[in-house]
Amino acid sequence: MDLDLNGKAALVTGGNRGIGLAVAKALGREGARVALLGRDRHSLAESAAGVGPGTVVVRADTTQDVEVRAAVDRAVFELGRLDIVVNCAAPRATPGQVPGLAGLDDDDFLRQMDTKALGYVRVVRAAAPHLEAAGRGAVVNVSGMNARLTGSITGSVRNLAVVAITKNLADELGPFGISVTCVHPGLTITERVADDTAYAEQAASNALGRPVTAEQVADVITFLASPRGAVANGSVITVDGGRPGVIWT
Repeated sequence: MDLDLNGKAALVTGGNRGIGLAVAKALGREGARVALLGRDRHSLAESAAGVGPGTVVVRADTTQDVEVRAAVDRAVFELGRLDIVVNCAAPRATPGQVPGLAGLDDDDFLRQMDTKALGYVRVVRAAAPHLEAAGRGAVVNVSGMNARLTGSITGSVRNLAVVAITKNLADELGPFGISVTCVHPGLTITERVADDTAYAEQAASNALGRPVTAEQVADVITFLASPRGAVANGSVITVDGGRPGVIWT
């Protein structure tokens, strides 16, 4: 299927690792020109080499609006335009926390919200004029299945916030030809956990009976970022292999 991405310009936040890096590579294979945004310039440069020639690197901390605006403008300057934004930049979930109220760390809660929720908004706010100038485009926000699970207040709220942000942006930017969608990965095999047997076994506890890889999540995101995926505007897509016994409405 031709996704009509050849020559399109994409900005991927958190593009130096995990799902973000897999998305950048998938977009590159479809002919898109890609800019990676992250905080660590060294790891960004290493990752860019794996995405392909012409990949742009822009540094920003997404909790800092001035840095975000400068990085987005730089990416547009280097790429010549902007058609796609994929938001993946978020702190890793803190393992081993006591669930419920007893485990709620106020500082961590605020950090997670500032980076994953408000950080996504900052990026889209800076990118929106460029997307509108292109005439049509796409934003894909990577959230997570904790939006549909209890046990971690921080994990649930930060991911639910992304859902609410996505729908607000879909309603606002849709009339400009910009689709905005949200993706919920579950436990996903990335380079960080590629050799973790216990994690892979846990990740395989879905209806398919096998773990989902970052590359498979990236395939879904790439479709949603393409003109063919625009009709999904405002949608939330789960990419966890199917959690048994639960009906989503």
